[in-house]
Amino acid sequence: MSASADMSSNGDGLGGSTSKIASYKELSITSWAVNHDTAVLILFFIVMLSGTLAYRSIPKESFPEIEIPMIAVNTIYPGVSPSDIESLVTRVLEQELNTVPDLEQLTSTSIEGYSSIVAEFSTSVDMEDALQRVREKVDLAKPELPADAEEPAIYEFDFQEVPIMQVNLSGEYGLVRLKELGEELEDRLEQIPTVLRVDLRGGREREVKVDVSLPRLQYYGLSLDDIVDAIRDENVNIPGGSIDVGQSKFLVRVDGEIDDPLSIRDFVVLTRQGKPIYVRDVATVDFGFAELESFARLDQRSVVTLDVVKRSGENIIETAEAVRLAIDEMEPLYPPTTVVKITSDMSKDIRMMVSSLENNIVSGLILIVAVLLFFLGLRTSLFVGIAIPTSMLLSFLVLGVLGVTMNMVVLFSLILALGMLVDNAIVVVENTYRYVEEGWDRATAARKATGEVAVPVIAATATTLAAFGPMLFWPGIVGEFMGYLPLTLIVTLSSSLFVALVIVPVLCARYLRLEGEQAAPMPRRGKIVLLVVSALVILPMASSNPLTLGLLAATGLILYILHHFALGPVAARFQRQMLPWITDRYEVILEWALHHRLTTLGANVAILVLTIMAFGHFNHGIEFFPEDIPPRQAWVDVETPVGTRVEYTDQIVRELEVQTLGIEGYDDAESSVATVGGGSGNMLMGGASGPNRGRVMISFIDYKDRVFDSSETLARMQEVIGRQVAGAEISVDKPQEGPPSGPPVNVEISGEDPEVLKDLSDRVLQILRNASVHAQLTGLESDLDEARPELSVFVDREKAAIYGLSTTKVAGMVRTAVQGTEATQYRTGNDEYDVIVRLAEPWRQDLESLRDLTINNESGDQIPLISVADWRVGEGLGSIRRKDMDRAATISSEVKAGINTNAALGDVKETLASFVSNELPPGYTVRYTGQSEDQAEAKGFLTNAFLAALAFIAFILVTQFNSVIKPVIILTSVILSIAGVLLGLMIFQMPFGIIMTGVGIISLA
Repeated sequence: MSASADMSSNGDGLGGSTSKIASYKELSITSWAVNHDTAVLILFFIVMLSGTLAYRSIPKESFPEIEIPMIAVNTIYPGVSPSDIESLVTRVLEQELNTVPDLEQLTSTSIEGYSSIVAEFSTSVDMEDALQRVREKVDLAKPELPADAEEPAIYEFDFQEVPIMQVNLSGEYGLVRLKELGEELEDRLEQIPTVLRVDLRGGREREVKVDVSLPRLQYYGLSLDDIVDAIRDENVNIPGGSIDVGQSKFLVRVDGEIDDPLSIRDFVVLTRQGKPIYVRDVATVDFGFAELESFARLDQRSVVTLDVVKRSGENIIETAEAVRLAIDEMEPLYPPTTVVKITSDMSKDIRMMVSSLENNIVSGLILIVAVLLFFLGLRTSLFVGIAIPTSMLLSFLVLGVLGVTMNMVVLFSLILALGMLVDNAIVVVENTYRYVEEGWDRATAARKATGEVAVPVIAATATTLAAFGPMLFWPGIVGEFMGYLPLTLIVTLSSSLFVALVIVPVLCARYLRLEGEQAAPMPRRGKIVLLVVSALVILPMASSNPLTLGLLAATGLILYILHHFALGPVAARFQRQMLPWITDRYEVILEWALHHRLTTLGANVAILVLTIMAFGHFNHGIEFFPEDIPPRQAWVDVETPVGTRVEYTDQIVRELEVQTLGIEGYDDAESSVATVGGGSGNMLMGGASGPNRGRVMISFIDYKDRVFDSSETLARMQEVIGRQVAGAEISVDKPQEGPPSGPPVNVEISGEDPEVLKDLSDRVLQILRNASVHAQLTGLESDLDEARPELSVFVDREKAAIYGLSTTKVAGMVRTAVQGTEATQYRTGNDEYDVIVRLAEPWRQDLESLRDLTINNESGDQIPLISVADWRVGEGLGSIRRKDMDRAATISSEVKAGINTNAALGDVKETLASFVSNELPPGYTVRYTGQSEDQAEAKGFLTNAFLAALAFIAFILVTQFNSVIKPVIILTSVILSIAGVLLGLMIFQMPFGIIMTGVGIISLA
């Protein structure tokens, strides 16, 4: 039905009226839409269809893809102590790197033979430019670096390459066979287009061991380098060109590759006086297993684990599904006892969040329609309700174009926006309904009603956008993380404004009816068009999530039945009886308030002041990000003294695995993954690093299926686990929620002398461990490594140079003797196995054996190690840390479940107050950083954002009303509403969240 068809013959828009009607203002875009209703309806269906497709295709992930602006510069200088590494390498590089523009922080770690420097920049910096500047500064520093130090390696941090799931293989056979199956699955998973790479961990490596007898080596006058060179030179496959013979061309190659690893025994090392010396004369050769440096178990069974990393920007749900399909294809090819289990699956979390969004949309739509039913009737309430899915789908379309992924921050923003999506539509529909009641035809009523409320509707939306606009400039990594919130809200609310001013008026002009008015029958062509368009919209939704669509259809049917038999009569009675009574009571209260203005205003101000005062005494603390979220995972970290063998650490981890089985609430565990030792795990996914470290990570089942609260289970774990274990530091914690930030307790001590810093760090640890605050902490540790037993080899560089040797040459020989050197590789089929040359076990474990080693110089002469080096047994400083050019030590800790982090930090500060005041030497300082520093920055920004939002809102209101007093009145209501926020936090015993509550207060504006 066209707009002109509904106009009366006198052209005034009032059916049958002959009186002259005053002209009214119209919003041009609305008038155009109503006059071109068919085009707008087609646009409406296009938005529904394309929005649904955009929702299906938009990449979904757990956390926003943020660029953390950090660049690392790593330098290897073998055989050099931490203090020499600091002075010869770290300081030299820091002097140059400290002059790079936009540098925010420079931290470094100097350990034996290795320097690592991390430069952190502002989030607004172009990282390509920053990387180039860092390279230039490193090039300037290179001439000052030691000649035998390796080239500094520069790389940019990439925190997006985090495994989205772990695939674990176990079976009733050896780890070697498990590793072979894991490699087959690795090859299959890497064929998936959305998978970037797959990292295989665990299993047992085979290797060819060449264990050299030191007495036999001395008897023949050989060095370890002679053995390594002989094996390396014999195992070759070198092309020799080609030979033309007649009409044929023959390729020539020298094939000396090993066919049998045991044939290495027959390799000739040297020939003396015409007599060959074979490898078998000085060493034993065995094709066996490499020493285990790590252990991995799933539910106490040895496993091989594959970490699956998706490509940046790809859909995590689709990638996870493709991985599962690939596993289903491979499983029939495995032995019957093989068990494949997926853990740490991030797609489960995003599925849950997406499902929560869909449920909120459906339930929000139902509740809005149900509430409006009592005020406007069913048909009219449906016009308002349709604004929710339309605005959402339009938002998905825009967000997809902007390249925004569907992550936890975007989903939270969409849920937050749900309650605001219908505000504009309610005003437009209700005003249109009023004009239709007055006798205006629907098209004219839609134009007039929308034009009448357009300015306040636009101004109201603009004030809301102004409230969130300043948050777009949130600085730092936290701002990068939370920046999706204002962007999503601005897009969503702008979409709702477009829907309210363009689509809703057209729907009203076409289909709005007064209660009891019969609708004109729809032409057959219209029914066909409606059926086809509806199918185009519904089919993508059905293929995307048929359960949600079915739930929506079932809910609609139930609501229709309820409305027909119950809600309709009740709503009619409510409009006739209850609504007038409510209006009368409100008028009485309003009239009293207007006659007692000072009393009313004073009471509200007094309530605000008293609430703030009460909140100061009865609050439940302040938190950076919600801490009471039931964790999806919990882990037990183990640290034994530095120098502990990995087998001993594994014994303790096995004991802790057994302890976790007895925890009340463990029945809710989906899996338990234990990792021990260096290279046994990805630290982001719950692994270990070093032979003295281990972790037991427990993943819980879905929240809805849990019998126990996982927060309470975590608290019980923190109270019980590790109490009966001696000789190890045990901590129990959970993954961090929300934006990246430092530990809740982070104490930095700065000074010059590393030995003094170590003593101060140990003193702080001692104070905290002996204080009552220790009961609130878990994982209390210092970043300065404990003194460790070591055999330090000191090379006399002058003597070494005289003999034609370098520090690198000496260090390489010592490494060959103790740890072993890869001489070559034995290849069979698609597999490669390292050939490792080292001293045999009896001499490898004898410290005095080093005295009898010899090194070949460039002339082939054998130089005794004792001639160019000295060594002593002692305890070495593990590492030297620096921050912004100063030496530093950091003591950090997590806070136990159920304890407010700010309260715990306050107790830590109080406990250390006497130490800081009385025991700190001159020239040494203590700072509290980490999460508290991030929290202070976020608090300061949100306070400024709130004030900026009020200023923007005031400007918009002054522009609208051309008055100052009216905006002041409106903004006063915003400030007074804070009392309700604080009162609610006290009633429900909730802490004040710097981020979440801060965002909520800003949204009140």
